[in-house]
Amino acid sequence: MAERAEFLESIRRRTQTGRYKPTRAPDVAWTPKREPAGRKEIEDRPARFLEELGAIGGYGRRASSPEEVRDYVLSLAREKGAKLLVRWDVEELDRLGVDDPLKRAGVEVAVWRDLEDFREVAARADIGLSMAEWAIAETGSLILTSGPGRGRSVTLLPPTYVAVIAVDNILSTVPEAIEKYTGGGEVPANVCFHTGPSRSGDIEMTLVTGMHGPGDVHVILVG
Repeated sequence: MAERAEFLESIRRRTQTGRYKPTRAPDVAWTPKREPAGRKEIEDRPARFLEELGAIGGYGRRASSPEEVRDYVLSLAREKGAKLLVRWDVEELDRLGVDDPLKRAGVEVAVWRDLEDFREVAARADIGLSMAEWAIAETGSLILTSGPGRGRSVTLLPPTYVAVIAVDNILSTVPEAIEKYTGGGEVPANVCFHTGPSRSGDIEMTLVTGMHGPGDVHVILVG
């Protein structure tokens, strides 16, 4: 201990500093006003969501029926020349009935299976299709949660991604969305905020779209 004290004292002498003296932070004459979390309400949330999504390079539209959803997905598959679409294995997509029209058009439909090698299927797919749990109007973001039948690879690996969400599940703000998962109930293992097409910037400030995720994002608001 004596050697350590001598060593530290020699450093203080060489740097010509004394022992640390506690200081008091200066008084602040004002404090910033903060809006309570989740209190900001956006009047027309679907319209605002579509506006923000478009501003970040995504595509969105409203659909009033399952037929309109099917028509949009089929039209997109034809536009992209898609050969393979991979989708979540969830009841909501089953009810929309997108599989048969796609198959008749020559598009293979792979329904997600919780198997390790199914990631390779998602990596080969031209389009990924899933539901979204929530959407955020002020940022144009989707909230996706993983779980049985809801593989993350579906939303990350195909170059084109399509999400379907009910208009009633569009929230106004990010704090409002966070409150959905902090109420004391069970929280999914993975909660992802998905905001528009994937964008990456390198050290030269060159923006690249689609490097680490889908470069083409479409959202269908149902209702």
